Amino acid sequence: MKTDTKIDLVYLWVDDTDKNWRAQKDKWLEIIKGQKPVYADAAIDARWRDNGEFRYSLRSVEKHMSWVNHIYIITGFGQIPKWLNTKHPQITIVPHEDIFPDGALPTFNATAIEMCIPNIKGLSERFLLMNDDMFFNRDLTPSYFYDRRGRARVRFSNHSGRLKNIEQWKSNVDEYNQTLILSAEFIERTFNKNVYKYRPSHGVDPYLKSSWIECRNHPKIAPQIDAQIYNKFRTNTEVQRWLFNLYDLIQGRAKFVHSRARKFTRHKITDAIYNTIFAPWIRNSAVYCTDTRTARNAILRAPIFCINDSRDSDDAILCANAEFMAEHFPEKSKFEK
Repeated sequence: MKTDTKIDLVYLWVDDTDKNWRAQKDKWLEIIKGQKPVYADAAIDARWRDNGEFRYSLRSVEKHMSWVNHIYIITGFGQIPKWLNTKHPQITIVPHEDIFPDGALPTFNATAIEMCIPNIKGLSERFLLMNDDMFFNRDLTPSYFYDRRGRARVRFSNHSGRLKNIEQWKSNVDEYNQTLILSAEFIERTFNKNVYKYRPSHGVDPYLKSSWIECRNHPKIAPQIDAQIYNKFRTNTEVQRWLFNLYDLIQGRAKFVHSRARKFTRHKITDAIYNTIFAPWIRNSAVYCTDTRTARNAILRAPIFCINDSRDSDDAILCANAEFMAEHFPEKSKFEK
């Protein structure tokens, strides 16, 4: 890939303390109650809670990803982080209204928002999509995300407990995995390619805009995406953006890279054995955690890490995570006022 190729970065962000947002969320949750198969965790506070992650995520971008061309931040309800320097030439706020079709808003569904990302005006052909709770931990080059041929380097793991009977398999897994399986089903139905063994590694994902649009507009796929964009909250009948990674794979536009997360359980000896055996895969894989106190050593070795909020994140965990971020990224970035 040419060294001057532009690569953008796309974030989704929401301020869950906004009273108008909360009122609208509660209103629409009541309206659709019982009408759609909503995710079990589709409307819990942890899905939108802000623990200050976004500020530190941008600090990690400035520190380790200086080559990023432009940063697009998708928000709704007129929300903008109070500390964000919106006048910085690398920052563009993208209101939901700019990318959604008429009648689809308001939305509280990140999957629906992601489906509209290629509608961002000015978005480069190559872009990275990441959550605001993800952080770069060391200097990475574009080659971490795209190979010399310009193909997306997509990190994956293998599905466990996979069954030949797809419907039976889906009934045995949670809602998120059901949507991953559904994404693979669409690839099989449309292109007669079996890609069920792959599942995404939790990290920063690379995409090709033209390929995304090509897949999204396929006659056998477009009706599904056109419909799910109108879902106010996540459901287990939606395809994930993983669909576009799988499409790139079968079209020869992606190189899939096996990823394994470093283990950091209470079983120190077995963790050490596992981490030694799979060191080549672990070295360049992201780390996913909810409590930085237990994952600290794994985080410090990872190129990318995610501090995920969950329904089990109590005040002690949130406080410890906030302290870790402040300690790890103490310098104010150019993206802050």
